[in-house]
Amino acid sequence: MTLFTSQEKQVVLFLICTLILGYGIKLYKTSHFYDGFNSVSIEEKQNFMAVANLAYETEKKQSKNESNSIKEKDYKQKEEIININTAEKKELIKLPKVGAVTAERIIRHRDDYGQFKTIDDLLKVKGIGPKTLEKMKPLITL
Repeated sequence: MTLFTSQEKQVVLFLICTLILGYGIKLYKTSHFYDGFNSVSIEEKQNFMAVANLAYETEKKQSKNESNSIKEKDYKQKEEIININTAEKKELIKLPKVGAVTAERIIRHRDDYGQFKTIDDLLKVKGIGPKTLEKMKPLITL
């Protein structure tokens, strides 16, 4: 008297082979998971920490020395004279009370109507009034 028919034996054998093959593939993949990975030794960690701390302390000392030697009174903002007929947007933004939009308006006015004849022609640009123009006059040229 047999427990399984021949077809049932084949199905059981197929399932067992599939499980063994799947387990073998899983073992193969996990055995190669750490290839090329070198763990850091405790000595290498300590060496790294020593170098990092030394660099941090050196930088901290330098910043303290620089902050003591540089005073606000010694600092003067470098004033650059900008030609409004040739300046690009990034240069125009450096002017007081001129942002990205106003700089684009200056460039568009220059492109549409030609170069500025006088500095007072800037009053025709939307966003530039008499007060703004007075602040800009020492920093611009034609």
